[in-house]
Amino acid sequence: VHVWDPREVLGKESSTVSTVLTFSQHASGPVKAVQFSPLVPTHLATGGSDGKVLIIDLNKPDAAPFTPCANGSQQRSQITSVAWNTQVAHIVASAASDGTVSIWDIKSRKAWCELRAGDQAISDMAWNPTQGFHLLTSTNDDRNPLIKLWDLRSSTSMPLATLTGHSQGILSMSWCPHDEHLLLS
Repeated sequence: VHVWDPREVLGKESSTVSTVLTFSQHASGPVKAVQFSPLVPTHLATGGSDGKVLIIDLNKPDAAPFTPCANGSQQRSQITSVAWNTQVAHIVASAASDGTVSIWDIKSRKAWCELRAGDQAISDMAWNPTQGFHLLTSTNDDRNPLIKLWDLRSSTSMPLATLTGHSQGILSMSWCPHDEHLLLS
């Protein structure tokens, strides 16, 4: 993972720019997901094909990235998406290719809950910009392209709603940060 400073890119005449931080702590295979926290912009979550989620604090560039759980347990399949909660700074979700979603509490360093979203890989996730307990998951399966809305206060096994309409798999989505009624997929 290479972290760049865009201010450095914009301020230089030269095409060469140095990185702010580079790390390679994922055990094997590619890094599949990265996202900066919207509430703590110096926190970066990464998810790899090794099934690990790592949190990097850019305020401490010499410190090793840490896992969100104290006992080191992670998901069993490759991580396909990571998403920081939009209301609670110490909550991050990771989705895996086996259809599981883990919600991590990095303050207490343990899993808060796990969703079983189905057997298909989760292609993307998005937190509601105003409701910290609402999470969307999507699948990129062409036979069953679904978006599921989860209310974590109600159930971690049954989605609140299932959205259909795509004729092929859903690759990505984004919840409008200014209007929780708008979703782009």
